[in-house]
Amino acid sequence: MKIKTTLLIAILAFVNGLNAQVGLGTVSGYVFKKEDSTKVIPLTKMWIETESGNRFTKADLDGSWRIDALKPGIYNLYAAATGFDSTLVGGVEITSDGITTVDIYCSNDNLMKVVYVDFNRVQIEKDIIRIKVLTEDIEHSLNIRDPKALLAGMSSDIQQQEGSGGVIIRGSRPGDAIYYIDGVKANDIGSIPGVAVQGLEAYTGGIPAKYGDTTGGVIVLETKGYFDLYYAWKARN
Repeated sequence: MKIKTTLLIAILAFVNGLNAQVGLGTVSGYVFKKEDSTKVIPLTKMWIETESGNRFTKADLDGSWRIDALKPGIYNLYAAATGFDSTLVGGVEITSDGITTVDIYCSNDNLMKVVYVDFNRVQIEKDIIRIKVLTEDIEHSLNIRDPKALLAGMSSDIQQQEGSGGVIIRGSRPGDAIYYIDGVKANDIGSIPGVAVQGLEAYTGGIPAKYGDTTGGVIVLETKGYFDLYYAWKARN
C-alpha cells in the first residue's frame, strides 16, 4: 500500500509539473550593429524583467539569443554589449505556447536607447522560412557556378525562370525577389562566381523587416574575404 501511495504522489507531481509548463512562451532573436545591420554583436548580455526577477542569457558567437519559459504578458527586454550603448526594448509581448522574435540593433552614441516594439513587426519564429546553404555544400554542388540554380536545387519553393535566369519564389512574379550581396542591395547575384561565395540564404516566407517589404522573397549572398580566396587557391594548386 505504501508503495502504491508513493507511486501515486510521484505521478501527480509529474503531471503538475507538466501543467505548470503549459502556456509558457519564448522570446528570441539576434543582436545587430545599428550602423551596419548585417553585422551581429556576439556575446551580448541579455535580460528580461519578470515578476520573480530578471532572467538572464547571453548571445552566442552568431549574435543569436533565446529566453524560454516566460508567462504570457508584456515585458521589458535589455541588451548590453561591450563598446555599445545599453538598449531597452519595451512592450515585448510574450504569447502562450509561442515564440516571439525580436531583433535588437545597438549603437555607440553614448546614450541609453529605448525602443518600443511595433507589434506588426514581431514575428512568430515558425512563420520565418529560411533556407541556408553552407560553404561546404556550395563547394560540393554541381551548381557551384550558378548560385541561383544551387538554391533552386535545395528547395521546391525556389525556381529558376527558363531563358531569363530570374528567380521565382513561392509562385511570385519574376523580378519580385530581392538580392543582397554582403549586406548591400543588388539587382542580381549571377555575376558572383561560385568559388567566391561564402554562404547563401533565402527567405521564402516571414521575411525579416530589415530586408524591406516584398512578396517575392529575399536571397542573401555572402562572399569570401581575400584570405579565404587565397587559401582556396593555394589548396587547388
